[in-house]
Amino acid sequence: MRATIKRTVLCLIFCLGASGWLSSIPTAMASTVGQLSRIGGDRTNRVIGYGLVVGLPGTGDQATEVPYTTQTITNMLRHMGINLPVNTFMQPNNDSAVMITGTIPADARPGQKFTLTVSAAGNASSLRGGILLMTQLHGANGQVYAQGQGSVLVTGASALGGGTSLVVNNPDVGRIVNGGIVEVPLPPSVPQAGITLLLRRPGYVTAARMVEAVNQIFPGSAQAQGPGVVEVRAPIGMNARVGFISALQQIPVSAPAPRPTIVINAQDGTVVMGSNIRITSCAVATGSLSVSIQTTPMVSQPNMFGRGVTVATSNTKVGIKTHKAHLFLLRKSASLEDVVRALNTVGATPAELASILQAMKSAGALHARIKVI
Repeated sequence: MRATIKRTVLCLIFCLGASGWLSSIPTAMASTVGQLSRIGGDRTNRVIGYGLVVGLPGTGDQATEVPYTTQTITNMLRHMGINLPVNTFMQPNNDSAVMITGTIPADARPGQKFTLTVSAAGNASSLRGGILLMTQLHGANGQVYAQGQGSVLVTGASALGGGTSLVVNNPDVGRIVNGGIVEVPLPPSVPQAGITLLLRRPGYVTAARMVEAVNQIFPGSAQAQGPGVVEVRAPIGMNARVGFISALQQIPVSAPAPRPTIVINAQDGTVVMGSNIRITSCAVATGSLSVSIQTTPMVSQPNMFGRGVTVATSNTKVGIKTHKAHLFLLRKSASLEDVVRALNTVGATPAELASILQAMKSAGALHARIKVI
């Protein structure tokens, strides 16, 4: 058996100073009120429901392990006027209990359709080929707003044979395009009183510039309530308010450029770098230590006329190898392309790259915000 364990044992950052690097205020970015904010109250509505998917080709729930599936079938048949004898034993494998979720668009009216997501709630192996029976969809307040039904579209697949299984994507989750129908009218999203603008990226500079831009077009109508909220007075009539909101969302705003950000996914080591990233001249040294363990099975036998017994043993060899650390000079850069080229010179793995970026940030050589998700 051979196992190789690699880890970074040296990540040395030498700051060579910030001389020659001039920090500057981010340049303004042309946007509109509609791009930088959303109107308070203008929102979608999420619904959820519990239902039954039928018609599966033997890939449904195991009734002995998921008792609520048979209970759901019994309740459905009773609703259809069919009463089963007491203590009736059912063991179907072509049905599956599922949870249904969906999002009703804003200003939806009865009869409007939307897409549903269907997820297995039991131990069904696949929902491919199933049909969702009519299901009530509830809001957060428990009220029924819509109902769903239709054929489940599954992109995943699974196969089992000879004790070996293969699963591609997730066959336990599917979608029903336009499977949900709105039954109850939702309240209009156009605000009846003052219009509240909620900034997508709260900030005092953005809020102040938005108030200034709105007041230039509609004098005295906008007032900031903080770094993330701007209140705007609007006409009373509905037609006038709709036209006012349309004009309001098209007002240009000179918003500040977003802060340079590096996002690191700690689970899979993915690193995504935004624009406007700057680095100060620094030196990076990386190295690794390899530990090799090799185990060879052996059999120990006694002499021909001895009284010993044959036993199984093993011969284990452990080796440790250190790799030479390489020191790289990362010069100050002015573009994302320069940063990527400089980091590629190191030749580090994604996990090592995340460690290098965090070490550079701690040393003051990386001028960007690091966000770990």
